[in-house]
Amino acid sequence: MKKSIRAMFAMCVTASMVILSACGSSSTGGNADGDKGGVIKIGMSADLTGKSALTGEFKKKGAQIALDEINAAGGVKGKKLELVVEDDRGTNDGMVSAFQKLISDPNIVAVIGPITSTMSLSINEIAQKTGVPVMIGGTSPALTTELKNKWFFRFRPSDLYSAKTIVDFSTDKLGKNKIAIVYDTDAFGTSGKDMLLAEYKKKGITPVAVEGYTANTKDFTPVLENIRKSGAEVINGYMTLSADVAQLVTQMRQLGVNAEFVGSASAAQTTTIKLAGDKLDGIYGVNDFALDQSEETKKFVAEFSKKYTDIPDLYSGWVYDSIKILAKVMAEKGTSPDQIREGILGIKGYKGVEGEYNFDQNGDGLHAYSIVKVDKGQIVTVKQ
Repeated sequence: MKKSIRAMFAMCVTASMVILSACGSSSTGGNADGDKGGVIKIGMSADLTGKSALTGEFKKKGAQIALDEINAAGGVKGKKLELVVEDDRGTNDGMVSAFQKLISDPNIVAVIGPITSTMSLSINEIAQKTGVPVMIGGTSPALTTELKNKWFFRFRPSDLYSAKTIVDFSTDKLGKNKIAIVYDTDAFGTSGKDMLLAEYKKKGITPVAVEGYTANTKDFTPVLENIRKSGAEVINGYMTLSADVAQLVTQMRQLGVNAEFVGSASAAQTTTIKLAGDKLDGIYGVNDFALDQSEETKKFVAEFSKKYTDIPDLYSGWVYDSIKILAKVMAEKGTSPDQIREGILGIKGYKGVEGEYNFDQNGDGLHAYSIVKVDKGQIVTVKQ
C-alpha cells in the first residue's frame, strides 16, 4: 500500500533532481537501480536558495563528508551511497514540494529532512502515509512525543532540554532575574517561549517582557525598545533562523541595549557569526554542536576545515551524524523502512559529533545541551 502511495507521487512529479555523488560532482537522474544496483540512494532536503541558503550550504558540506567517508570505506555492503538533494527554499511549502519530489523516487530508502520544527510538521502526514524514514533536526518536543510518527527520527536534543538549560544558566550562573523573552511566533519559537515561561514559573520568576516576531523580520526596533523600557538584564531568544538572531543582536548593539543575550541553538553558530560579525561577541547560546565538545567533534571539525577551509556548525553536524548512523543500521539490518526503524531505535551509546546517541522509543537520539559563548569570533564551550 505504501509503495502504491509513493508510486502516485512519482506520477505527479517530473522535476529534475540534483545529485551529490561520492566524488562531489553533480548530475541529474542518478542510478535508477537504487539499492538494487551498485548504489543506495538517500534523499535530502536543503535550503539551497532563499534567506537561509547559507545553512543549506553547511548541510550539504556535512553530508558530503559523511558520504566520502562511508564510500571510501567500501560503502554499505559493497554498495556506494548516493545523495539526492532537493531545494526546500527554507519554507514549509518548499519543504513539502522537495519531500514529494524525493519520495517519488522509489529507490530512495530514507530522507534527511529539515532542521526546523515547522518544516518537519509540514511533511508529517505525507511521511506517515508513505512510510519513508525521515531524519529530522526540528526540536519541538511534540514532533516525537505527540505526533507519534514512527518514521521521524530526531538527531538533535528536544527543546525540553534547551529551555531548562537557558533558564538555569540565566539565573543560576549569570545571577539575573529580570528576564525578557524574544521568540519567533512559529511553532518552534512559540513552543520554546511556553517552555521558558514554565521553567521560570518553577523558580518564582515572571519575565518583565515577552516579545514575539515573525521570521525574517528586518526591523527589531519596537521589540528592543520595549525590552529597554522593561529594564531586562538578560534576553532569552527562542529564534528559529540564525539570520534573525544576527539581525536582532546587530540592532541591539546599534541601539545600545546592553542586556546579556542567551539564545536557543540558532544563536551561537558559525552561520550567525558570518552574518553578524563581531556584533555577536559576548552572546551565549545553548548548543548541541560545540566545536570542542568531544574527540569525535574535533576530528570532524578538522576534516571539514581541511576540505572547505571553513568551520562547521550544527547545520553540518546533525546531518553528518544522521548519514553515518543511517549507513550503520543499513549495513547491520537492511534498507527496508522497518529494518531502518529497528536499527535506529536500537542505537545505544553511539558517539557522534553532536554527542552520544541513545534512541528512545519516541525516536529521540540526544538528550542534553551545552552552553557556549561567542568570544572574538570563536565559539567556546562554557558549560557542558
